[in-house]
Amino acid sequence: MNTKLKIFFCALTFSVIAISARAHVPFLKPNQFLVLHNRLVIESSYTEFPFQADFAMTSPHFWMINPNGSKTELTPVAKTKGAVYLEPDIVENGTYRINTGIRKGPRYRGVETPEGKLYFSDDTLRFAGHKIELNYYNSADTYVAKGNPDYSPKPLNTGVEIIPLSSPHSLSLGGTLSFRVLNNGMPVKNARIVVAYNNEHYLKHRHGDLYDVENERESNIHSDSDGTFTFTPKQAGLVLLFVTVHKKLNDFLWESYNSSLTLEVHPTFGPAMHQH
Repeated sequence: MNTKLKIFFCALTFSVIAISARAHVPFLKPNQFLVLHNRLVIESSYTEFPFQADFAMTSPHFWMINPNGSKTELTPVAKTKGAVYLEPDIVENGTYRINTGIRKGPRYRGVETPEGKLYFSDDTLRFAGHKIELNYYNSADTYVAKGNPDYSPKPLNTGVEIIPLSSPHSLSLGGTLSFRVLNNGMPVKNARIVVAYNNEHYLKHRHGDLYDVENERESNIHSDSDGTFTFTPKQAGLVLLFVTVHKKLNDFLWESYNSSLTLEVHPTFGPAMHQH
């Protein structure tokens, strides 16, 4: 196969990327994961430290994937410098996937080192290598439910996705949940999934961003040959799962797909604690 056409799928393991200290991660954050009243609001933003909104994540298309698999396009109700706000209309019982769609970002100039690592932005001043350019793409997901959170996986098979294989609303402290990483519907083996808890930088005093080559976290998870991985949360509350997949188009041009999934970890098994 012509190496210029060969696609390399990786997630910061064999072809890693180091972004400057101001690199940001996309996220969606609902004010309620189990919908009990009509004041549901979902925040779309970028952050260095989940879940602090640094600047708004806009998108050409926000989507809600309904329990029956149909798609509803969502129109933001408000936008500030820090975030875009969605108010999806949840009527029927079941689980709803909220998705930002794929947002195309800037094209960066960078270098590829002989070891196969990708650097751009300020890091190109510190590392030498083959000159490249990299197109940057973002997406983010979360799930909300009403009534019985009946769930079945509903991948869009477009871009990079982290798909729960069972109900995301069953995730509890000490429990486990399995996922699959997909790229255009195909499993991504050996993907590096970065796990970041809400406000964890106050406890762990983290200085590096989620992309850093040198930022090896003890909580990182890698998918297997089928793209699957199992997550066992270590604390209750909000948690962000984040993955990057790179695609080499030719010797000079790469694409970087970055996707996050926001989940709620219950302190006890199941969502019954939300019933007021």
